[in-house]
Amino acid sequence: MSDKDKKNKKEKKGGEKTGKLKRVEIIFSAAVDEDFMDGFKKKKIGSHFTKISGVSGAGFSNPKLGDAVWPQLNEMIIVYCSKDEAEKIVSLVHKLREKYPTEGIACFISKAKVE
Repeated sequence: MSDKDKKNKKEKKGGEKTGKLKRVEIIFSAAVDEDFMDGFKKKKIGSHFTKISGVSGAGFSNPKLGDAVWPQLNEMIIVYCSKDEAEKIVSLVHKLREKYPTEGIACFISKAKVE
């Protein structure tokens, strides 16, 4: 097997070429959790995800620390997907930011590599 064939085989691992796989990380107020999950189902996106509940932190909105002063908490969803699906997720994020401008919704996209 040539070096090029080995590289192509490694890139196709996981059904995606490694250079095209994206990691989408969304951190948002627990108050909008249902809206995200409904949006994922309606748009048929984010079907494979990791969700972390009870995330505390401080960003550009009110802190969500789960304590007596700042009792709310955040949620975090991580999705590994294609570039097209990442763009659809970002579209949903923008819509929910418009609907809930004070809730604090952060979205980060990075390249991902399957090992």
